[in-house]
Amino acid sequence: MRTTRKLVRIAATGVATLGIVAAMGATATTAGAVAAEQAGVWAKDGHSFTIRANANTSSAKLKTINDPGATVACTHTPCVRNNNGGSYTCWRGGPSDNDWLKVTWGNRSGWVAAACVEGGRI
Repeated sequence: MRTTRKLVRIAATGVATLGIVAAMGATATTAGAVAAEQAGVWAKDGHSFTIRANANTSSAKLKTINDPGATVACTHTPCVRNNNGGSYTCWRGGPSDNDWLKVTWGNRSGWVAAACVEGGRI
């Protein structure tokens, strides 16, 4: 009788462990799917845009993106906004605003003028 009880406990432990491993696999798959959803920005109407150290036009330029096919990831999904940044005009005759989006470029974070780019999932 004792041997039977031990075998039942071992079998129950094995089934429980299998359930935990299966649940961990499901969590990892879900986390992977969420990680694949990355927000970012790209050129609006083929115009270049500039990544700046802070959310204003007097801040240092980290990079000007001239490639209309380039995408730049936001630091978070959805993108972090700063609608109290410095005022800007995107290009001559283009949109003006003071709304900025926080992005990453290389190992640095910076800001792009929100009205000067398109944004979404990249």
